[in-house]
Amino acid sequence: MSLMARWLFAGLLVLQAHFAVSYLVPLDKQSQGEFGGLLQVAWPWAYGNGGPLGQITMGTGFPIAGFYLAVIAGVLLIMAALAVGGLWVPFAWWRALAVGGAVVSLVLMTLFLGPTKLVPMAGDFAVLALTLTAWMPLTAR
Repeated sequence: MSLMARWLFAGLLVLQAHFAVSYLVPLDKQSQGEFGGLLQVAWPWAYGNGGPLGQITMGTGFPIAGFYLAVIAGVLLIMAALAVGGLWVPFAWWRALAVGGAVVSLVLMTLFLGPTKLVPMAGDFAVLALTLTAWMPLTAR
């Protein structure tokens, strides 16, 4: 496993963490139209998104259960990225952290399913595929 591949995977984990925690700052109506609507691809959460947990609105904010899922997914994915990068978190933990973060993120995206959640969900599936295969050894070199 090359050092470059590890850092690219760590970057994917950070990107997935961004998708999850952007739940905390949903886009308003004006921002949803920025860059021809492409900002929603990079920032999948917006006021008006809803699902089984409730709806994200300007007046009441976001459903608190979604908040907890977003924070848990974000923390797990950031910790996995740190572990893969060999920073502050033991390398041996990377696989469990990445799987946990991707699964929680996938649950969050599924509960608010919509077109803007497809890219983050594809990223979660990529993290799971790369993590659950023998792509990277379990121990550091």
